[in-house]
Amino acid sequence: MLTLALRNLTARRRRLIGTFLAVFLGVAFLAGTLTLNATLSRNFDNLFATADNGVSAVVRSDTLISASARGGPLGGLRAPVPSELANALRSVPGVADAEPDIVGYGQLLGSDGKAVGGNGPPRSAGNWIPSEQLNPYHLVDGRAPRDVPAGEPVEAVVNRGAADAGKLKLGDTTVVQTPLPVRVTIVGIAGFGGQDGIGQTTFVGFTQPVAEKYVGRPGQATQILVAAKSGTSQDTVVAAVTKALPSGVSAISGAAYTKANTDAIGKAFLTFFKAFLLVFAAVALLVASFSIHNTYTILTAQRTRENALLRALGAARSQILRSSVAEAALLGLVASAVGVLGGLGIAQALKALFDAAGFALPAGGLAITWSTIMLALLVGVGVTALSALGPAVRASRVPPLAALREAALGAARSGFGRV
Repeated sequence: MLTLALRNLTARRRRLIGTFLAVFLGVAFLAGTLTLNATLSRNFDNLFATADNGVSAVVRSDTLISASARGGPLGGLRAPVPSELANALRSVPGVADAEPDIVGYGQLLGSDGKAVGGNGPPRSAGNWIPSEQLNPYHLVDGRAPRDVPAGEPVEAVVNRGAADAGKLKLGDTTVVQTPLPVRVTIVGIAGFGGQDGIGQTTFVGFTQPVAEKYVGRPGQATQILVAAKSGTSQDTVVAAVTKALPSGVSAISGAAYTKANTDAIGKAFLTFFKAFLLVFAAVALLVASFSIHNTYTILTAQRTRENALLRALGAARSQILRSSVAEAALLGLVASAVGVLGGLGIAQALKALFDAAGFALPAGGLAITWSTIMLALLVGVGVTALSALGPAVRASRVPPLAALREAALGAARSGFGRV
């Protein structure tokens, strides 16, 4: 029966081209979607791991106000902690530095006076952390902000993605809604973890006094970032810092902080993004299943005489059924294997398309995993075999003599009156 299945595949190559293409496209979209999803997850993980590389511990309030807040920290909005706590933590054994981190809402206006990026992605503002080890952002042009006399536009650093989107350059004056309008002069352009920013998120960095005035509260910070001395582990720093903290405040490791950020990105952005892409893959596979079913319905009808002869020669119904399903499975396997390769091209094309649309996805090569390859192959073979199962079952149920009579009558009718 396997030999028969192979012979049928090679004998009807032209008629199976449509089915091959349907399976190929469906699997290619599925493999491309899964590859792009894995790529985005890995690249975001690498982005935050690079940006937070110098953070050994994070001190924050135990009181969680909101799991998500506009422009707030990725891990959720918590009650503030005293900024002066950083001074006390610098004297803790094993601590190299500690800096207040203020994170809040700040809508940057571009050179045309319109909000950069519209109202979609988060718009954050805060203090520019002077420590290069603790600041997730790094200057790529210009300098850090400084305090200016009252009445003058305050100085600010913006991330490069926001500057490009808003057509802003060093020396430009614009407005940041915090929600109070704050006139700012751009003195620095920054990157985040080696990239232009976190996707389409915009960031505006002020001096600490300005950030406390417009973004947070005087003397308060969102959290305290702590850097360890060389050779000191994160767990050791967390344990030492915890002993110096007042009640209601706790410390987590830098690794836990990075994971919380990547999990928040996954929940806020990647979950929807992945579901959006998988819908297209599901539609492609659904269309492919209809094409496969129709093709094999026609093929099994055309093979009625052949199947009847096999039955007359002693072939069981189960053998006819297995032969038809094996033929479909072999076709699905070959088309799926080619579809996996095509999926890599689709993943790269989708990534380029989203970049061109302004989504500013993190840079990095494609993440090709064995789970993606195996799942795409299994789905491709499974969809092909299941779609061909119905026609195969109906063909195997036709009695040998009845099938021969129907084939003969069908041939006579189709020939009568043909032009």
